[in-house]
Amino acid sequence: MKTRKKTSANRDSLDAVIAQGKATTEVPKSAEQTKRRRGRPKNKVKKIQCPFYLPENIVHAITENCRGNKSVFAEEVFKYYFNQKGIEYQNNG
Repeated sequence: MKTRKKTSANRDSLDAVIAQGKATTEVPKSAEQTKRRRGRPKNKVKKIQCPFYLPENIVHAITENCRGNKSVFAEEVFKYYFNQKGIEYQNNG
């Protein structure tokens, strides 16, 4: 024997919908609450992309001497130059 569920006549009214809901407030996740990613830990140093134009001969020299990663090569060159000229920068690594 099947029974029918009782439905109220005002089931679509706003008060009925609000009364049936289970509202919870969302708490933003902090860095400690997030789940650890799989694999090798990523670099935590904040980096910003800085595109600029270079002469063609310098671009070819970078390509020939970069050992595969142009960004790392540029970072090494800038660090070497800053250290040689005594320019202070925040050294994160």
